[in-house]
Amino acid sequence: MGRSFELAEAYIPYQRYTTSFSPMEALQAGTMFPELVRPYEKKKCEGGKAT
Repeated sequence: MGRSFELAEAYIPYQRYTTSFSPMEALQAGTMFPELVRPYEKKKCEGGKAT
């Protein structure tokens, strides 16, 4: 014990506040900032590689 370990380092790019969703749109998207929306795209995986 007594050792200190660095567990992680975050990279967070600077963003400019430009616009926001309405409260209802924000609840549906999971964020109030349109720039942060990254919809999940289901891909077929064959042999360990996404196609």
